[in-house]
Amino acid sequence: MKSSLFFALILLAASASHSQTSPAASEAERPASVAAKAAAAPAPAPERKPDVIFVPTPQAVVDEMLRMAEIGPKDVLYDLGCGDGRIVVTAAQRYGVKAVGYDIDPLRVQEAREKVRIAGVGHLVRIEQADVFTLDLTGASVITLYLLPQLNLRLMPQLARLRTGARILSHNFDMRGAKPVEVRHVTVEPGGDGDFFVDEDGNHTVYKWLVPWEPEQTAP
Repeated sequence: MKSSLFFALILLAASASHSQTSPAASEAERPASVAAKAAAAPAPAPERKPDVIFVPTPQAVVDEMLRMAEIGPKDVLYDLGCGDGRIVVTAAQRYGVKAVGYDIDPLRVQEAREKVRIAGVGHLVRIEQADVFTLDLTGASVITLYLLPQLNLRLMPQLARLRTGARILSHNFDMRGAKPVEVRHVTVEPGGDGDFFVDEDGNHTVYKWLVPWEPEQTAP
């Protein structure tokens, strides 16, 4: 009787051992499983390239843009396409305001962060890598731009949601359909402020809008 019971227990143990997957088998199956999951997972979206090449705004134009913005101590400035960070750094140094620079190019972001560090304004200025067309801009009371006209147009729905009285300043390019409250011209000698930039005649224009802006009639 005891031998029969012992034999039955051996058969039961053998059956259980065959029903389990051996460690070697598990290790062999694991890479295939991981590969299958990796194949099923969506590929990360490629980083979007910048819409414009980087051309720095001459410091004299930066100064004029900030003067036209009539910056006060409670203002918050966003620079969309901040390049090397000169606008946000100047705003922090001269007016003591908080500022955020956004750029999609990681090289520009790195350069701007270094400029912030050297200037010692890291307590006021933040540089972020971001696609400006995806941002909520409502935290800003001042927006600065140096983009192409069609890019300004794409931003208009976001800019229209800014608080009443927010100021928008654009270097050289207007916003079709929005009437500026002020337009000023700045003449800069090419390379005169230490920058090497392409400029045919050194004449620059700065546009200013207040939110909500007045619609402007445009030719069909």
